[in-house]
Amino acid sequence: MALAAVALRSTPALADPPPNDDFDAATVVAAVPFSDSLDTSEATTAPDDPDCAGNGHTVWYAFTPASDLTITANTFGSDYDTTLSAYTGTRGALDQVACNDDFIGLQSKITFFATAGVTYFFMAGSFFDSPGGHLELAIRELASAPNDDFDDATVITVLPFTDDASTVEATTASDDPDCFGNGHSVWYAITPASNTTLRFDARGSDYDTTLSAYTGSRGALTQVACLHGSRLSFAATAGVTYFVMVASFEDAPGGELVLNVREIPPPMVLGVSIDPEGTVSRSGLATIHGTVTCSRDAPGIFMTGTLTQRIGKRVATGSFNLFVDCTEGVGAWEASVVGETGTYRRGDARARVGLNFFDPDREEVVTAGTSRLVRLS
Repeated sequence: MALAAVALRSTPALADPPPNDDFDAATVVAAVPFSDSLDTSEATTAPDDPDCAGNGHTVWYAFTPASDLTITANTFGSDYDTTLSAYTGTRGALDQVACNDDFIGLQSKITFFATAGVTYFFMAGSFFDSPGGHLELAIRELASAPNDDFDDATVITVLPFTDDASTVEATTASDDPDCFGNGHSVWYAITPASNTTLRFDARGSDYDTTLSAYTGSRGALTQVACLHGSRLSFAATAGVTYFVMVASFEDAPGGELVLNVREIPPPMVLGVSIDPEGTVSRSGLATIHGTVTCSRDAPGIFMTGTLTQRIGKRVATGSFNLFVDCTEGVGAWEASVVGETGTYRRGDARARVGLNFFDPDREEVVTAGTSRLVRLS
């Protein structure tokens, strides 16, 4: 009994549910932008909580805008699998406005047009039966894009460039070109100072986008590139003005446009050399080394290699792999090789090495390789 009493006294108390656990205790959002951070691990689910990919560990927020506006809300930065939804109406009779699960990774985002004077209820929950955790909620107004018309194209002067705006109310001009549709089009203009490759990336957007690039003038545009998707790259000539149209696919609605623009560096060039001299220990462990070269910094290049030596009728072969950092154009490598079919001895051996590197700037794999005879001594 004494032990049981000690055990009872040492049991930690459960944390209380957050203050906005229930719909009737929703946190009132007085103005946007708004952010909140809280622990939802002890939040509960009411029987009448609506379902948006589950409704575990729900917490509630309420916002009544004073004017018409586009709202965007997200749970980015939370440490659990979230869902996020918005509703109008009253408890037990809610109408869903928006619902999202896993917009980026396990985090959620919703965007919708809100009418002045209408109260919108936001429910942040966990995916089905998954646990709650640390919630990071952000709610803000998404301004309408000011570059709806070609003549009002946003001029990009500095790279990298980022834009975040609503295209829900964007229109289509009669002379807008067609690239898999041209709904809800917005325009950008850029004149590079030197020859370069430009990448327009709309992958953070929440609607089906098309991207296209043009030269020329309004009504007499020449298409440079057109893509149904979220990323467009093209070679740009110094002094030429390029007009880029971001639109919705066919008749799809607009939404939140997140556009990033940057220059893409030239293709990575890798090289590798093997020094002509290596060493071998008394136990038969061989050591070879060399140099890696790179046209840009390349951390974490994966290297594989083999070392083969013929000793009479016997062949000793071993392999190795390692990671090499190449900075400021050069990196040194060294590998110890164990003979898997026999021990190495003094004399000539054939070394072969290969490089494999994923270039994040160009999102492509770069390889290189070489071989040579190495004198082991």
